[in-house]
Amino acid sequence: MPPFREPPTQRFERVANFRDLGGHTTREGRRVPSGRLFRSGHLGHASDDDVEQLASLGLRRVFDFRTLADIEHDGPDRLPPSVEHLRLPMPDPAGGQDLRSLIQESGPDVIQEMFGNGRAAEWMRRSAAGLVRERREPYAEFLTELARPGSVPALFHCSAGKDRAGWAGSLVLLTLGVEEEQVVEQYLLSNRETERIRERLRSAAVADAEKFSDLLEPLLAVHPDYIDASFRAMHEDWGDFDRYLHEGLGISEEQRGQLQASLLE
Repeated sequence: MPPFREPPTQRFERVANFRDLGGHTTREGRRVPSGRLFRSGHLGHASDDDVEQLASLGLRRVFDFRTLADIEHDGPDRLPPSVEHLRLPMPDPAGGQDLRSLIQESGPDVIQEMFGNGRAAEWMRRSAAGLVRERREPYAEFLTELARPGSVPALFHCSAGKDRAGWAGSLVLLTLGVEEEQVVEQYLLSNRETERIRERLRSAAVADAEKFSDLLEPLLAVHPDYIDASFRAMHEDWGDFDRYLHEGLGISEEQRGQLQASLLE
């Protein structure tokens, strides 16, 4: 099977973690072409030049996984006028409370108690498993809508573009028949944006952000353990990906074929 070859990275002024999902290959030797499906962080701070660059991609639909609290903090997406915007909100399944607000509203002692001694990484593993088990409805709607004719080129995102969008990207690639090794490789590319995420944390006036940067590092990055937790939840509850796709998400083989027709060459 040919290796994953990432398309050239497009740089935006104020859109983080943007990338093209092209370059992946399936077990059958088909390839995901560039220019059909993109992922990113939120578009609430997009500059005018960023919006022009988004327009040049010919986007038809943008899928937004943010909650109302996320949008209140990030701002609504700035999009070219012809793009259809679909909201599929997903709260963090790990703790039932917005993580950003939790960090901002908590003092140093609470942050230490909640996230010290490996608990931050455990939070992320629990959240990654929860995305599989507890957010099936919005992910099913995402795949259903993405499979509709005329939906691509498309872009999907959450706030940082690494967790909720991370499992969305993994779902699409697995549905297309891409091997897990390449899926993990795609997932881990978000770590290139960790410093920009850290800068946003500092700018948000989080108490003792510098002092607790090491403590919070597991929340800012992605790690193989996190996607492994997602895979483990899928295998424990459904046995394999096909059963998760069909029984857990209710996606038919016809819909899978539609996705493959629009996203593979």
